[in-house]
Amino acid sequence: MDSIELQPVRCPVSLDNNNHHAENTSKQQMTSGNRPRLTTNDAAEEGNPLLSPEQVPVNNGGQHRVDGEEVSQESISLNVQNSIANKEMTCITHRRRWMILIFLIFLILLVIGVSFALCLVIHDDADEKYNPTLFVLPRCFNGSFKLTNQIFIPELLSPASNQSKALSSQLQEKLSELYSSSPALSRYFSSVEISDFRNGSVVADYRLGFLMPLNNAELEQFTLSREMVYNVFRQSLYDQDPELNHPLYIHPASLDMQVTGESRSGVLYW
Repeated sequence: MDSIELQPVRCPVSLDNNNHHAENTSKQQMTSGNRPRLTTNDAAEEGNPLLSPEQVPVNNGGQHRVDGEEVSQESISLNVQNSIANKEMTCITHRRRWMILIFLIFLILLVIGVSFALCLVIHDDADEKYNPTLFVLPRCFNGSFKLTNQIFIPELLSPASNQSKALSSQLQEKLSELYSSSPALSRYFSSVEISDFRNGSVVADYRLGFLMPLNNAELEQFTLSREMVYNVFRQSLYDQDPELNHPLYIHPASLDMQVTGESRSGVLYW
């Protein structure tokens, strides 16, 4: 007689999985059944807790609800257009102000320029107008100065020598330029002459001639006084080239000047 071997009975795996799935489904249903259903307001609070139910925008065919009030799309567009128009008007106003300011500045500068030009044209300095033919009364000065950079030679004693003529011409040109460029004395200046040369390095004697109108005692006392003519000469010596080795350098301390004579009715007395 054959023996029979008994084996344990095993449940199919699919049956266990089905039972497990059914158990999970039951739990989910119980959980969902116990949980209260969310309303629209609750959903709004969970989705955006910062907005109240009245603040939730609702789109109803081109309309928006904000804070419980309906705002149409046309109203929003109109507000945007008004804001843009206001900005444009502000820009135009500022631009016009700048244009007006620039125009005023330009107008002021134009007025100043025209006024200055008119002053130059219309201004008439009476002191600059004079008739040289009225200057007939001579007034003369003489004196001497020392040329410290010249070496005396016997030929300078003769006015006819070439050395004497050349040095005299250079000194006369220098003194003539000095008084011709003087604002106070140029109109009265007439002539300059180097009369003699003497030993002592080289000492030069000179004469200055001026012409002035008749019967002008004030001019003789001030403008053509000895002090005025002398100071103009001396100041030019202090302003001369600082190079002490210049051949025409005149030592300022050596300058001497006197009025040659008194003028009476056009006749000069020595």
